[in-house]
Amino acid sequence: MAFPDYMRSTETKIVDTLIKKALGLGYVVSVYDGMDWPVKKSADYEAITCEIAATDVTELVFRLDDGTKVGWMMLVHGNDEDVISDYSANPQMENLVAGIDT
Repeated sequence: MAFPDYMRSTETKIVDTLIKKALGLGYVVSVYDGMDWPVKKSADYEAITCEIAATDVTELVFRLDDGTKVGWMMLVHGNDEDVISDYSANPQMENLVAGIDT
């Protein structure tokens, strides 16, 4: 697990579950840190988790392998169990967050 050391354990658990579930569904993930996209369309768990929480807010974009956008999600760090702040309102994203303790 490549999350930053300073990331809170509650957030780490939630985001870890989220990323593993997304990758298990065959999604690739892009990570936006507010200024740049350090990870684009990746299925590399370590690369993705390494860039999460680089800033106070992380935006994730989920796509199918063919590039079709599934949705986006905003993580607000420091909110513990409320780390997932917002996400696209569609069935795929509802499925992604279903069962994740938020």
